[in-house]
Amino acid sequence: MPLNNPITAALLADPEIFQQNRLPFHAHFADQTSPEMPLTVSLDGEWAFRYAENLTAPFSDWDTLTVPGFIQMQSLQKPGQPYGTPHYVNTQYPWDGHEKLHPGQIPQDYNPIGEYQRSFTLPENWASCYLRLNGADSAAAVWCNGIYIGYTEDTFTPAEFDMTAAVHPGENTLTVQAYRFSSGSWLEDQDFWRMSGLFRSVELFTKPELHLEDVFVKQDFAPDFSSAAVTFDCKVSGAGRVSVAFNGQQQSAEVGEPAEYDSGVVFGKGEADPDVEEDVQDVSFTFAVEHPALWSAEQPNLYEAEIALLNEDTLVERTGLKVGLRKFELKDRQMLLNGKRIVFKGVNRHEWSCKTGRTVSREEMLWDVKNLKAHNVNAVRTSHYPDDPYFLQLCDEYGLYVIGETNLESHGTWQKLGADGSDQWTLPGARPEWRENVFARAEAMLERDKNHPAILIWSCGNESHGGKTLWEMSEYFRRTDPSRLVHYEGIFWNREYPATSDMESQMYTPVADIKKFLAEHPEKPFIMCEYSHAMGNSCGGITDYTEYAYEEPLYQGGFIWEYMDHGIAVISPDGKPGFAYGGDFGDRPTDREFCVDGLVLPDRRNTPKMDAVKAAYAPLKITLTDTEAVIENRNLFTDLSAYDLVFASSVNGKPVRRAALRADCAPGKTAHIAFPFPLPETGLACMTVTAIQRAAKPGIPAGYEAAFGQRWHNHAEARLTVAAPELVEMDCNIGVKGEGFEYIFGRGKGLVSIRYNGVQLLDDTVRPNFWRAPTNNDEGCAEPFAFAFWKTAGLYARCDNLTAETKGEFVTVRASYTLPDGQTLPIDFAIDGAGRCDITMTWQGERAEVPEFSLLFPLRRELTEVSYLGLGPRETTADRTAGGKMGVWNYNVRQDFAQNSPVYPQECGSRTGVYRAAVTGSGLNIGIGFAGDGMTFSALPYTPHELENTRHLYELPRDDNKTVVRCAAFQRGVGGDNSWGAKPHADACFAVEKGTSFRFTIQK
Repeated sequence: MPLNNPITAALLADPEIFQQNRLPFHAHFADQTSPEMPLTVSLDGEWAFRYAENLTAPFSDWDTLTVPGFIQMQSLQKPGQPYGTPHYVNTQYPWDGHEKLHPGQIPQDYNPIGEYQRSFTLPENWASCYLRLNGADSAAAVWCNGIYIGYTEDTFTPAEFDMTAAVHPGENTLTVQAYRFSSGSWLEDQDFWRMSGLFRSVELFTKPELHLEDVFVKQDFAPDFSSAAVTFDCKVSGAGRVSVAFNGQQQSAEVGEPAEYDSGVVFGKGEADPDVEEDVQDVSFTFAVEHPALWSAEQPNLYEAEIALLNEDTLVERTGLKVGLRKFELKDRQMLLNGKRIVFKGVNRHEWSCKTGRTVSREEMLWDVKNLKAHNVNAVRTSHYPDDPYFLQLCDEYGLYVIGETNLESHGTWQKLGADGSDQWTLPGARPEWRENVFARAEAMLERDKNHPAILIWSCGNESHGGKTLWEMSEYFRRTDPSRLVHYEGIFWNREYPATSDMESQMYTPVADIKKFLAEHPEKPFIMCEYSHAMGNSCGGITDYTEYAYEEPLYQGGFIWEYMDHGIAVISPDGKPGFAYGGDFGDRPTDREFCVDGLVLPDRRNTPKMDAVKAAYAPLKITLTDTEAVIENRNLFTDLSAYDLVFASSVNGKPVRRAALRADCAPGKTAHIAFPFPLPETGLACMTVTAIQRAAKPGIPAGYEAAFGQRWHNHAEARLTVAAPELVEMDCNIGVKGEGFEYIFGRGKGLVSIRYNGVQLLDDTVRPNFWRAPTNNDEGCAEPFAFAFWKTAGLYARCDNLTAETKGEFVTVRASYTLPDGQTLPIDFAIDGAGRCDITMTWQGERAEVPEFSLLFPLRRELTEVSYLGLGPRETTADRTAGGKMGVWNYNVRQDFAQNSPVYPQECGSRTGVYRAAVTGSGLNIGIGFAGDGMTFSALPYTPHELENTRHLYELPRDDNKTVVRCAAFQRGVGGDNSWGAKPHADACFAVEKGTSFRFTIQK
C-alpha cells in the first residue's frame, strides 16, 4: 500500500520537528474500563516487517517480527542477521568515525528503517480510534490505510495519535516506520546498546462520549500528619456526571453544563490549548483524610480511588487509581519523607532482558522489584529515561523510592575522552532550536508518571552538561509539581545555573572528597546519583559510603551503578550458552565489556556483590561486643519490635545455644541487649544475632533475615604431640613420610607430591604466588602495568635450594626461592608424625605492594568439593566482607565458578576470614585440609593466568582439568569507587616487607 507524506532525511534531522499530530500528554491509566465496550485493543504479536539500510535504499522482502521487540535483537535469531545487530557504545555516538556529523545532522549511509505493518478490525461500537505507541526507538511515523497520521521522537514515553478520520468499518491497515537515528538520537546518548524498533506495547484505544482525559492527585498535610487533604484534579471531555469515590467518601459534579460549587468541588473551563478538544473541562474534588496511613518504602500503604463517569446514571467509564499519601520536602537543608530524614539506599536500573533487550516482561520487572526488596534496596533511579509504567506501579505497591529521570543524555557532545570538551555543539545548553525538543521529554514523563507516590524526585536527565535550558526545565518541574524535588548531576560540570538541582549530586566521588566538599559547601543536601561502579568483581569499600550517611546529616545516600549487566544471551563458539558484550557482533566503535557492570548477571542471577549490598543497606546495624548486642534502628517508621532477634552461639561452626528475644527501639534510636547466654570459650567461638522480620510485607515474606551481626574469637586448641616422621634425603628429591602420608620435594622445584593414604593429590608443583587475575577495576587504574613484575615473580620463581632437618617432633624442609629480580623467599614446611604440615612463607626482599601473598596448590581434577569455616556462603574480598557470615559452608568448585563468575573473566571466588577448609572429591575417599588464622582461601578450576588470558568464559580451558587452591595471607581488594582510575581503599592494599610471614597448615 503506497504511503502518502513519506518521511524525509531533513525532517528526521531537524531538532525542531520532534512530533507531528501527537496528542497531549496525560497520566497513565492502568485501570480504565467501560461496560459498553473494550476501551483498548492490543496490537502486540506478529507484524509483517521489512527493512532498508537508509531512506534511499530498497526494502527487503516481507518477513515477520514480534511487537514489542527490538529489530536487532530479533535479527540475531535469524540466519545472517539480516536486520543488523545491537551496537554498544558508552559516551561516544555510534556514528563516530563513520560519518562526521554535528547536532542537526544524522547518519545518511547507515540509518536503518524498519517498516511494520498489520491489519486490524475496528470494533463495531467504536466511534473514535486512537493509536498509542508506548515505546519506539528512536523515532516513528504512522500511516493508517496509507494516510499519514503522525510522527514522534522520544523513545521512552508514549505517543498517541487520532486515527478516527482514517479508519473505516471492517479491516484496516496500520503501517509504522521506525528509524534508528533521528535528531532525538543526539539526546539519547545513554550508556546502553543502541537499537531500534517498537519495543514496548502498541495499542488501539477509543474514548467514550464521556471520558476522563487526565487526573492529577495532589496532597496537603497537617504539620503533624494527623490529617490530609487529597485533591483529584480531573480533565473530562463530554457532558455528564463525574463521581469520585475515595476513603469511604464520594463526591460528584456535572460537566458540560453549569455546575454548582459545593461539596469541595471546584469546577471551571480548562485553559485554552490548541491541542486539546474544546469540550475538555477541569473539575476538582478534595477529600479530608483523618489519621492517614502514610506511604513509604517501609510501609507502602495505598488507598483505592475510583472515578466514574455517568450519563443519566448510566456508567459510561470508570477509572481505578491507587493513591499513596506521603510528603517529600526539603527542610533545613535535609530531604524529609513524612517528616523524617531519608537515606537513599539505591541502585541505578536500566531496563534490560538478556534475550529481548530493553523489552522487559512483567515477570522480569516483578522479579527485579522483589529482588531489590530482598536485598534491602529502598530506591531506584530510572537511568536514564522513564521506565515502563508497570515497573513504577510495582514500586508503588512494593515500596521503592524512585528518581524519575527524563529521557535526556547528550554525553558525547561535551565529554571527550573523559574530559570536559564542551563547545558550541554541546546540547542542550541554551540553543533555542533544541529547547522544545528537550522540554517535551520532561513534560511527557511528568504527565505520564505524576500520580506514582514512589516517585519522590524528578531528574532533568543525565550527563547533559548545563545551561539555561536545563535550569528552565527544573523550573517547569517545580512550577507544575511542587510536591517533588528536582535533581540534576550536571551542575557539577557547569555551575552557571546551580539552582537547577535542589540537591548536590555527584558521581563516583570518594568519601574523603565528599567530606571535603560538604565542609566547604554545606548549602544543600548531597547524594551520589552514581557510586560503587559494579563492573566485574567490584563494590569494594561500599560500606564506607553507607556508613557516612549516618555520620553526616547532609549526606543522604546514593545509587549504585548499576543493577544489572547488559549482556546478550548467545550460543558461544563452544556450543554452550553465554553472553555477548560490546564488539562481539562486530559493532564498532565500541566500549566492549563496559556494558556488563551490574550487581546482577544478565540472566538475573545475583552476584556475590548483592550479598554486600544487602548488608550495607540493612535497616538495622547490629554490632556485638563480648557481652551484648548494640542495635541501631535505621528504619524511618518501623520499630525494632517488628523483628525477632535470634541469638545463636556456635563453636567451629556447630550450633551450641539459641534464643529468640524481642525488644522495643524506636526508629533512629539504639538499643543495648545483653546476650542471653555467654559466648563460648573454646575453638572458633561465635555469637550471631539475626533480625528476622516477624510479619510479611509486600515482596518480603515473614521470616526474612533483614540484618545480622557477629562476634567471634579463635581459641587455640591443644595439638597432640607425636614422633617425628621419617626423612628420606636423596640426590633429586627429599621425602617425608609417615603412616598414611608422604610429601616429596624436588630439588630445583619445591613441593611436587602430596600423598594421603596412598592417593596423589597434586596435579602439578606447589609454588609461591603474588598474582591475582586483574579485575576490570585493576585494568581501569593500570594496576596490571604497575604490578607486572609480580605476575612473573611466582610463575618463574626458582627453587634454588632445598634443605631438611629433623628437630623435635618435626621434619622441616626449607625451599628457598629466588625471584626473577633476585629477591628471596624461603618457605618452611614443618611436618609432624601425623602428617600435618605447617607452612611458613617469610619475605626477605624489599618492601612492595603486591596483589597477593600466597601459596598455590594445583590439585587433582577430582577434588572439587569444598567445606570451609570462614565468611560465606559466597565470595568475599578484603574490601567487601559485608554480607559474609562466619560459619561452615560448602560448595562445588566448578559450580561456584559457573554460577558466580563475572561475564568478563577475572579474579573471583575468594573467601576471607577462613580458619579451616577441606577439599575432597568423589571416588578418592580422601582429601586435603587447610587451616589458617583468618586467611584468604580460593579454590577455582583455573589459575590466575588462565583467567587473565581470556575475554570470554568460553575461551577458558575445560573446567575439569584441575582444581587450583590458593592460601593467602592477603589478596588485594577489588576496589569499586570507579572502574577508570580509582584504586582500592588504603585498608585493602597490602605490602610485604622484610620479615613479613604467613603461616598455615595442610593436613589429611
